Amino acid sequence: MAILIDDAAATMFQAIPVREGWVASEEPFELRSGLRAADVGEDDVALIPAPEATLLTRTHVIDRSAAVVFDGVGMLAMRTPVRPDEIESETVYLQGVGVAGEALVRALLKPFFGIEATGFERAEESPEDARVLVVEGPDALVRPEHGFSEDLARSWFIMTGKAYVSHVTVIGVRALARGAETAMAALRSAFTTGWERRRDIRRLVRETSGVDADSLAEITGRMRFALTPEDQEPLRMLVERGAWGTDFGRTLPAFRDQIALADQSREGDDG
Repeated sequence: MAILIDDAAATMFQAIPVREGWVASEEPFELRSGLRAADVGEDDVALIPAPEATLLTRTHVIDRSAAVVFDGVGMLAMRTPVRPDEIESETVYLQGVGVAGEALVRALLKPFFGIEATGFERAEESPEDARVLVVEGPDALVRPEHGFSEDLARSWFIMTGKAYVSHVTVIGVRALARGAETAMAALRSAFTTGWERRRDIRRLVRETSGVDADSLAEITGRMRFALTPEDQEPLRMLVERGAWGTDFGRTLPAFRDQIALADQSREGDDG
């Protein structure tokens, strides 16, 4: 069994404590940039981008006790030289954007901004002729000198009234059968340690990115690290509305607690 963590800006409060050696675990941690469903076995516990979970519906369950949720503000920005509602159709360039961020872009683009995407292109640097550029991470917190910048987690909240669920934790069926509590406790410990040492984490992020301290504190201060019952609906909405044009599915694995309740109900009926 391994505890896999997608190494991304959104998971800084989990990945950095592991990388810096602040968290001890009986089960090995593995940090992987761009963690995919194909990397996650049935023996593993993984903090994975939400869309990737749609490819694990037969082999994994979702555990609500560890996740990454942006409540009304985030680190994903869409930049345009003119107001977004002045753009009818355009190629969308993605710079450092993970699959969860791309799903959010796809879910918002036409319904919220009225922009028809003629294509999606990944770019290491900002193309000079880009009219729709999406950036993720600390760079998204730096306002451009010209044009407009839209916080997409905020746009999602305005459109749906819901938070943006970036990452969820999945447990493989074999790990579940053997007992995954030790691994889940270690993963939650990484979350807890990250939050307790949030000033250290923000300092490390500022040193590598140069992002403004106040902007980083505002965003990270409104992050949450577990799924509430109310988060299930926006998570479902994200994968349903953001999967078009991709190989991801539109359904999620079962939630671990719902399976437990169903088992209890059946035992009651048998009694």
